[in-house]
Amino acid sequence: MYEEQLARAIQLRTENKKQESNQLLVKMVEQYADDAVVNYQCAWSFDVLGEELKAVPYYEKAIQQGLSGTDLEGAILGLGSTYRTLGEYEKSEKVFLQGIALFPTNKALQVFYAMTLYNLQEHNKRWSSY
Repeated sequence: MYEEQLARAIQLRTENKKQESNQLLVKMVEQYADDAVVNYQCAWSFDVLGEELKAVPYYEKAIQQGLSGTDLEGAILGLGSTYRTLGEYEKSEKVFLQGIALFPTNKALQVFYAMTLYNLQEHNKRWSSY
């Protein structure tokens, strides 16, 4: 049941049925509150709806719950870019630095980190210092 629901929610998102996907994921979080993947997918669903503020607690919870691998990589990218969108540049910088330390070859993390540095007017920082 769990796997089917999650697969359905992801399928709905890929079919551009973002609201339906989000509604299903919100219900899943109620059922599986301690599931890192469900929290991550729920955060992602709020992000694609442009509801970044609602996405933040789900990203944070997913990461705290021990998300791993490519899901962790995606959650860090999502949380850092969401903080940046919300103007929380210091939080964004911290998340991206943690992400770059964990995933040093992820170019998206590096690009979004550079954009955050620009927002902080610290774009002269050098990569070699990290």
